[in-house]
Amino acid sequence: MIPNPTPPPDLTSFFNRFSNEELHQIGLALIQQSQHSIQMQQQVHHPASSQHSPHRLPRIIRPSLETISSIPPLMNHQPNCSEVRPLMEQQTTPVTSTPRRPASDSFDNSDGNRQRMKKRLRINDLPPRNEQVEQHHLPTLVPPHHHQHYFNMNVLKRAVSSNLPCFFIIFGASVEPKNIPSGIQVAIMLKKLYADNQIPIKELSMCVQAGERRFKFAVGDIANFLTLFNWTWPEEIDNKKTEFIKPHTLPDCYALVVRYVPLDINQDIARQEILKTIPAAVGFSSIHYHHRQRPSYDIRFTVRSLEQYQTALELGRLSIGQHYLPLTTFLTGYRLTYYTACWKIGHMRDKCQSPVSCRKYLGSYTNGVNHSCQNDTFICAQCGGNHFSLDSICPVVKKYREELKLAVDKALASGAIKRSAPGEVSRPFQQQTNDFPLLNQGQVISRPAWTTSDNGSLHSNLKQEMSDLVVTIKALSETMIRTEKSFNDLNNRIEVQHKSTILHCNSICAIIDTVQIMSSWVQEEWYSNSTLDSVLTKWENNPCPLPNQFIPLNILTYNVQGWGTRALEVMDLIFKVDSPVCVFTEVKELWNSFKVPHFTSFYQKGSNHSRGVMITIGKHLRATRIDTGIENTVIVDIHGLSEQIRIIGIYWPQGQMRNLKDLCPFLVKGTILTGDFNATSDEWSSQYTDRRGSSLKKWIEENELTFIPTNSHSSKRSDRHIDLTFTNLNRVENETIFYGSSDHWPTVLRS
Repeated sequence: MIPNPTPPPDLTSFFNRFSNEELHQIGLALIQQSQHSIQMQQQVHHPASSQHSPHRLPRIIRPSLETISSIPPLMNHQPNCSEVRPLMEQQTTPVTSTPRRPASDSFDNSDGNRQRMKKRLRINDLPPRNEQVEQHHLPTLVPPHHHQHYFNMNVLKRAVSSNLPCFFIIFGASVEPKNIPSGIQVAIMLKKLYADNQIPIKELSMCVQAGERRFKFAVGDIANFLTLFNWTWPEEIDNKKTEFIKPHTLPDCYALVVRYVPLDINQDIARQEILKTIPAAVGFSSIHYHHRQRPSYDIRFTVRSLEQYQTALELGRLSIGQHYLPLTTFLTGYRLTYYTACWKIGHMRDKCQSPVSCRKYLGSYTNGVNHSCQNDTFICAQCGGNHFSLDSICPVVKKYREELKLAVDKALASGAIKRSAPGEVSRPFQQQTNDFPLLNQGQVISRPAWTTSDNGSLHSNLKQEMSDLVVTIKALSETMIRTEKSFNDLNNRIEVQHKSTILHCNSICAIIDTVQIMSSWVQEEWYSNSTLDSVLTKWENNPCPLPNQFIPLNILTYNVQGWGTRALEVMDLIFKVDSPVCVFTEVKELWNSFKVPHFTSFYQKGSNHSRGVMITIGKHLRATRIDTGIENTVIVDIHGLSEQIRIIGIYWPQGQMRNLKDLCPFLVKGTILTGDFNATSDEWSSQYTDRRGSSLKKWIEENELTFIPTNSHSSKRSDRHIDLTFTNLNRVENETIFYGSSDHWPTVLRS
């Protein structure tokens, strides 16, 4: 009885750490090794078995990296092998190998081996239909229907690639061949050029020579590509005459599509509407769906600004006329693989030996002669039809696209390939600790000559202690830095306190000196001068009165045209002219929004919201308001001066009827009548006399008031002097102050 074999190890956790592509490569290596050993055994043990087998199994195809798109999970008890090859080749492949059998069949004639041999022969005696069933179970990347194309891994990866186009730099004929730099030198020159022009290019993804004087380079970042695409390249680089060639168009990663544009909107109108929203849009083209009846079409365009591209995608919609249409990215189709010499799909440069031919009629080029196609006919390299070789109307190209789409979709679903965006960095290989374990070997007992294990542990302990010591030293260093900073701050505060103490000592010494001087002076005066009784007697008998000290009084008159906007300006003006009495006209409804500090305000509203008069009196003066009820008129008496003064503030707007006789009962000695009268007279510093000026002049003369002239007119917009001041006081003068943002200049009356 044959003993039970050792159960296989559990490698599930081991293989779960690999990606699909890494498992694919490992599986390829295992399959190649196993098939190679099978073929060697068949050649050694069964050199002529193919002549005696009534039915032949299909030959085992040795897989390669280019023909396998995906590998099933190992240890699945279903060792399937993926292969992509033409269907005709699968049907007509000759059978040249024999079925595999255990190697023990040639050496052991036991009953068990005979039974297994009979079972193997019964399986081989099955009809050919079963062979096709076994072949049908082999997973491939071919579509389920019949076709004539196969796709290796390079074709599938190229179909979903999204590399950005390359830029070309060509050195002029003036540069000698020995002075033409290498690819690395060109990359260094480009980096220096970017740095000199302050272009934020992170790195180059490629820089290789593509001719005797031509180099091509590329970047992997979409922002860097747009920067280089929009930049004006210089004509020289490193004192060498050069020519830079940009890509003709932007790649599809910068393309957007406006969906469902109604057919009644012209393409030119739609293009203008798009440019109004996205000024950086270029390369417009329309997309019509002829296989579907749609009352609309789509417009594709590219955007030369990454910021506008991303913002447009965030908004998601775009307005054209009265329609708010969706805006999406352009979905790029799978790329075809073809050779630009023969223009046949599926051909590659390293395998195709065809000469370079015209893409129009496939005529061969002549070396050294610029080709100019004069032929009006088209020849397709695929089917020979009258169209371009890569035209979508070609049935071969159409069939190739359908089969490529099915194969790519299957490879993407299985994880064999991955679609990457431009500038996306692939995941780097990360090696785990047990990725490559040692093979099982017999344990050999050996005694080392030196105690390396003890030395290793000692070295490990010393290393750990050194690490802890470094951490402690770093912490101690940080503590010392903080302590030093605290000491510096404390030293600065001590110096400031010391200086303050010295200052106080000097002040105290000065005060002591002053007190001593005052004390000696008081003592001298006390003992040398007469007594208080004698001074009192002398003061009582002195008949000379003390003279009064005259302090001038300034009265400010100003049309502020809105107190809310010029309150701070008025406060600055008050302290500038040192005026304790102020008359403000046209203060409007915000008169109470701001009050002048240390002043008392008296307000009288006007006929509408834009009128009103306000008088402000300094709080060091005693003022009393006279209630009148007259609009735009405030009357205030000021006491405590050498003589009592009555201030009458008036605002007489245009179009208001006023009876001046209402003010006659309030005219007393020491009256100052001031404000904005909107009246002009040629005798009051104006160019002419109006009707209001005539009536006001007559009333002033009747009440024995005098006009106080100024040095300039008060209106900024004209030569009129409409801010007038009248009084029956003597020794007064008026002055215009050129200050403020109102339409009126303020005036100051000094008495």
